[in-house]
Amino acid sequence: MGSLSTRAKGYLITALGVLAVSPDGLLTRFISADSLTITFWRALLFGLVAMTFVVLRYRSKTLTVFAGFSWAEYVVMVSYGVGNLLFIYSITHTSVANTLFMLSTTPIWAALIAWLFLKERVPRRTWVAIGAVLIGIIIITRGSQGKEGAWLGDLAGLFGAGVLALQFSIIRVAKSRDILPALAMGGILTGLVLSQFIDPMSTSNLDLFFLFIMGAVMLPVASSLMFLGPRYIPAPEVSLMMLLETILGPLWVWLVIRENPGIYSIVGGTIVLLTLAVNTWLGLREDSTRQNVSRTLHSFSRKKADTKA
Repeated sequence: MGSLSTRAKGYLITALGVLAVSPDGLLTRFISADSLTITFWRALLFGLVAMTFVVLRYRSKTLTVFAGFSWAEYVVMVSYGVGNLLFIYSITHTSVANTLFMLSTTPIWAALIAWLFLKERVPRRTWVAIGAVLIGIIIITRGSQGKEGAWLGDLAGLFGAGVLALQFSIIRVAKSRDILPALAMGGILTGLVLSQFIDPMSTSNLDLFFLFIMGAVMLPVASSLMFLGPRYIPAPEVSLMMLLETILGPLWVWLVIRENPGIYSIVGGTIVLLTLAVNTWLGLREDSTRQNVSRTLHSFSRKKADTKA
């Protein structure tokens, strides 16, 4: 990637991350275990792989890192476990498309969290986007009526997006801290807690194979790439590219097992995705305009100072 521009590297890294995690929903459909067992193995395997990276990075200082946890790390640990539970419950009780459409509302939740707790101003366009996304969600859930437990799966996906937004907001506030140790510990602790309610060893070999791919390969690779992306391109552009997962995830499921989410899900999901894409694009354009104005004013000030000199 040496010949690629910085922005091109960012796009490529993020795209590979999205591609790596997009078959997650499809693999879940191949697993016969219940949602708690899936969450147990998924979280535990990810936690063990992440912990390996933490130990390799910090070596003799590993215990010092965990002893120095702040409130941010503890919130991330808990939110990681809760978010995983909600995601797996959702995807095992409603369509993959519905789950991913609900999770795609994470930027909206993040804006609300920033407004409520960080006292940040929410642009008017984002309030309009929130209204449009709510309409899309209502349409999506309309298609779940009459399907046993499906609306609970939709609701779990929506709350899962809120938990994910909380996690991202904490990471943003504590951006000077390495959050990987908290994610690793969150995965391991989630596994330990759930092991009290299930029999992990009753999982079939085939299920374990798919769970290993999910927890030990796909999630660590995707997470690493998606956290690396913002080093090369702005975070809003990363968020925009992550919407591709909401398209690719249901596409894999439809191509392989012909799972049809239904017209309500397609219409509502399209409204959600288009709204989020347009809102993000407008935000990027506003940032670009502000930067151009700032550069122009700075250049004008320098010229004026040079003239006076």
